[in-house]
Amino acid sequence: MKFKVSGSNKDTNARMAMEFEAESRGAAERKATQAGMIVRNVTDVSDGEPVHTDAPRASRRGKGSSIPWGKLILLLVVLAVGYYFFGARIRGMIGK
Repeated sequence: MKFKVSGSNKDTNARMAMEFEAESRGAAERKATQAGMIVRNVTDVSDGEPVHTDAPRASRRGKGSSIPWGKLILLLVVLAVGYYFFGARIRGMIGK
């Protein structure tokens, strides 16, 4: 079987892609490691059409903002209510 192995060079971290004729996915990965590659992905390309042997990974792109807006708004509301009820008492304790 023919495998396309992609990854990066151990020494320079440059991207690499190599094709190996091997008995299994593991054998192709071992050959790539011996050739000086840090393996990221192994794809079976025996019939010309790539068949991914890895399960697809979930991507966080397009999943929304990294800021939890609901929690931020709740925090601001709690701070505003606290200032409304306790602001005068705190200012009196400070002496202003």
